Amino acid sequence: MPARGRFQGFSLVELLVIIGIIAVLTAILMPVLMNSRRAAQRTVCISNLRQIGLAVRMYRDDYQELPPYLSAVRVYAGDLRLFVCPIDPLEGKHQVRDTLGDSFRLEGDFYLPSGVSYTYVPNWAIARLLGWWQAGPPYGEGKWSELTPLSECHWHWARQFNPTWQTDRISGARGWVLILTLNGAVRRVRAEPPPDEFTPERYY
Repeated sequence: MPARGRFQGFSLVELLVIIGIIAVLTAILMPVLMNSRRAAQRTVCISNLRQIGLAVRMYRDDYQELPPYLSAVRVYAGDLRLFVCPIDPLEGKHQVRDTLGDSFRLEGDFYLPSGVSYTYVPNWAIARLLGWWQAGPPYGEGKWSELTPLSECHWHWARQFNPTWQTDRISGARGWVLILTLNGAVRRVRAEPPPDEFTPERYY
């Protein structure tokens, strides 16, 4: 019989078994936790875009046209955090210019110091070239009226903004783009097809 009150520790084999069990549980649970976190971030992003859509609608009611850039509706949006996607690694503080046009598609922190993560489709050169929007402002009614893309979030598949998205097929793209339409709805499209293949029938 062991001495009374004497502590008997784990053997090396028992410790290795426990460590193995913990490692297996971690491998099983980590993807689930990561997917849950990403889903929560996507929900926040969708909410941001919907509220921006409401702000754009109020701007249109007051001025009878679309804003010249996305953050011009910040007075109607209230909380400036609405313009930043929680997945954006730079938190909206980008310095990227639409190289094919004379206006900004992703304004970053040019107009709004706190930053903007979402692109503004009417200022996208290829969108004007393809007739989605007229050169503006004013930008007209949009090729597909209320279903015309107004703003996009690429951060659910991309790690950085690339100006070549304007003309080239997105190399290696895999994932979803969230799109705010003119009517304020948020839809999804695959990132892989180039802009010239887009139609509202691609919405999910």
